[in-house]
Order: sequence, then structure tokens, then C-alpha cells
Amino acid sequence: MTVSASDSEATPMRPVLSVVPAAPERRVVVIGGGIAGLAAAHFVATESRGTLGVTVLEAGPRVGGKLATAEVAGVTVDSGAEAMQSTRPEAVSLARAVGLERDIVHPEVFGASLWLGDRLRRMPPTVMGVPTDLRALAAAQVLGARSLLTLPLEYARPATRFDGDVSVGAFVESRLGRDLVETLVEPLLGGVYAGRADALSLEATVPMLFRELRGESSLLRAAERTARGGGRRAGARRGPIFAGIRGGVGRLPQAVAADLVDRGAVVRTDAVVRSLHRVDDRWRIIVASGDQGEVLEAEEIILAVPPHQASALLTHVSPSAANDLGLIDMSSMAIVTLAYPAEAVPPLSGSGFLVPPNQGRTLKAANYATSKWDWIAREARTRRGRDDALVVIRASVGRLGEEDAWQRSDSDLVSDVHAELADAIGIRDLPVDRTVTRWRDAIPQYATGHVRRVERIRSAVAGIPDLEICGAAFDGVGVAAVIGSARTAARGVLSRSGRAAAVAH
Repeated sequence: MTVSASDSEATPMRPVLSVVPAAPERRVVVIGGGIAGLAAAHFVATESRGTLGVTVLEAGPRVGGKLATAEVAGVTVDSGAEAMQSTRPEAVSLARAVGLERDIVHPEVFGASLWLGDRLRRMPPTVMGVPTDLRALAAAQVLGARSLLTLPLEYARPATRFDGDVSVGAFVESRLGRDLVETLVEPLLGGVYAGRADALSLEATVPMLFRELRGESSLLRAAERTARGGGRRAGARRGPIFAGIRGGVGRLPQAVAADLVDRGAVVRTDAVVRSLHRVDDRWRIIVASGDQGEVLEAEEIILAVPPHQASALLTHVSPSAANDLGLIDMSSMAIVTLAYPAEAVPPLSGSGFLVPPNQGRTLKAANYATSKWDWIAREARTRRGRDDALVVIRASVGRLGEEDAWQRSDSDLVSDVHAELADAIGIRDLPVDRTVTRWRDAIPQYATGHVRRVERIRSAVAGIPDLEICGAAFDGVGVAAVIGSARTAARGVLSRSGRAAAVAH
């Protein structure tokens, strides 16, 4: 959702045309129609059982944010996130709640490779790049002999004292060396955050490992303990780590929006929120819709937009929260999806591969969509006929600071990505179709100090009556974590609404 500050010189508005009259129930306006806003609205609507009036305002022409689908050669694919963490309950539970239970699926293959030098090498087991099995690491042949020989010495080194937050890159380098950071940590962090290991916070990006380090002097042992059981102790569930949705994870926001409407909620697109104002015991929301303007009133607000848009809306409401939100960097990226004749692609092993940035490639990562997801493989066969099957590969391009990589023309991006895929895999023909999706300011960067920054934002917002905030900037960038953030915001609204109802009666 794109939200701008109320700046009449930058974006002239017509005079207010109407004020929506007060509704009999307590009104909740959710600003932002991405999965965070939709999930928060859904939780409020279902838990309040219709006693709260819920409206979702999305500035763009569709809901869903970074969850969307596209077509390549007649095959449906995700053009944003393609998987949800299933060891956490939030995303899978929401999918079930909106009627997608029968369409929840899990990857057919696991295990990624690293593209190093002239070949793909199997990725050894790690926790965000920190090895959990030194024998498997040696067998993978991804590090030089000198680096491998020094790693066991880390077990005997004294603990590193934490005087504050530290970047993943700096900490891992201090314990295990720069070679390991560049070869293993960078591609994994780049895949999740599209960021850089030397800037990203250890505490915020790898919280389970950070917790283990509080009672463990060795980073290697902490990683081993995290892999063995840290996730389960943190409340994670057993079973497949990731889940998808038949037809694409991009179906989830559409299903949530439809369910909301069925429950009596209002979901509006092309509704740009210009500003928020606290007047007496209500919120006034200045909205532009097309060339029209209006004022909405609500007792509760849930702000579910990216941090810079949230910053603009909170400038006069909470300057301290606005300042911290505005300091969160955002990375941009592109997804290039290519469809090849099956006979032109050699047999593929695993789910895809990652590319360390020091390899000088355009590609950041590639995943073999027709190998990973059975529903895509079936479409690739049935849409084209059994004698004309396809292989579909999704490639990602762009990290923080690499704007030139993803801003090139579609033809240049496709040409470069195809050339590198052909080099890495041995593809013998041109793609029969392709699609390019650019995501500007897609992923919040959890820089060092991020946990303290989030604490300050939430503390400031907590001091403002009837306001909640949620999204990818707070508790994790994955779909499940974002939905978890939304549920926390919704619970704040519900707890206050319950008190308000008790007073009214």
C-alpha cells in the first residue's frame, strides 16, 4: 500500500465531500490491505463476532501487498512469497480459516545448493549459514582447506561478550572467519532479507541462535543446539518446515478479503490515506479515492503499512515513533520467472540454489518451481500437453545497495538471468515465456539495534489511545511472522473493545 503524508502542495486534494456517519457499533479501520492488514482485520471480525465494524483501506488497485500470482506460459506461479513457515501456526491457521485447508501443500523436494566457481555444490546443514555439522561441511567442499582446519578451534575459544547488538557478519567473522561469512551466511541472509550480513542484526534476524548464545560460549555449539531443539523450545511445531498453497500463496489474501466481506466487513482498494487525526475520543482518517475526498471516523485504528508510509502518517501523532519508523531501510528486488521446454533442461537436484554475492553474478537465488511444487509441475504438464512439458524456474535479483541489478529493462534482466541459469544448470534452449515482477522497497532491513528500535516504536504507539501497528518491520519478514504481528495488533483492539462493551452495559 502506498500512503503519503498530508501534503497539499505535493498532491492536491479536492475539498472533503462527505463525513461517514457514526455506525451503531464500535468502528475499526485497518490502514493497509497487505496480508498484515487483512489478517488483523480478519482476526478482529471473527473474534468480535460482528460486534465491531471493520473497514480495510488499501491504496493500491488490489489487496495482498507482496503476495501475488502471475502466469508464465499458461502456468500459475507466485510472483511474491511462495511459501509460509508451517512450524509456526499463524499462516496455516489463517489459510484453514478462510477455506484453503484442502489446498495447503508442502514442497516435494528439499535441499539447496551453492553456486561457487564453475559448479553447484550441495549446501551443508546450517543455522542461517552457521554450520551445524563440520563433517558435512567438509564433505560439501564449499570452504577452503585453511578455513576448515581452523573451525574446530572455535569450540575452545572464550565466549564473546555482548555489550549491545552486533551484526551477523561481524560476529560470525570474529568466531569462524570471513570466508565462511561470504560463502554461507551472505547468500542465506540475502535470500531472506535481500540485505547484507555486515549490517543485519544478529539478535533480530537469528533470534533463536542469539538466545542460545546467552548460555553457550561457542557459536558452533549454539548452532548445533538450535538445530537440535531450539525451535521446539521456542514453541515451534514438528513436521515440514514450509507450506505452500495450491494455486499460489498469492491466493491467501484474496481468500481472506472475500471471507471478510462475507462477514460484513468493508474492503476498499484505491483508497489512499492522506493523514490521521485524533479528535476527542475518535480518529479521523482523511482518504482520497480517485478524484474524490472523504473523512472516515473510527474508534480504533490498526496501521498495517510499510515503515516509511507509517512514519508519514504518524509524523504529527507520534513524532518519536515516526522517526524510528523512518530510519528502517528497505531493500528492493525482482523476481524473474522463466519457462523452458523440459527437454532443454538437464535433471535438476534439490529445490534450487543460492549465489554468494562475492561470485559477481546477477542472480541472487533460483528455485526449481516445477521440482519443488507438485501443483506447478502438474500445470506445466497439463497446460502444454504431456509431449510438451515445461520446467519453470523462479530467479531473484537484487540486494540492498544493488539498485542497478533489478532496475534494468525486462529484456536485459531476462537475458542475464537466462545466461546465468544456462551456465549453472546447463540449459540448452531459450525460454518459451517469462515474467518479471519488481518489488520496490519490499523487505525491511533488521539492522543492528533493530530490536531496541521496535521496542521504542511500540512503546510510543502504546501511549496513543486506540492505535495498533503491525507488519513485516517488527517480528519477522516471513508470512507467518507477519500474520503473528497482525494478531497481536488485533488482540489490542479486542481487549479494549471488550472493556468498552463492559462499560456500555
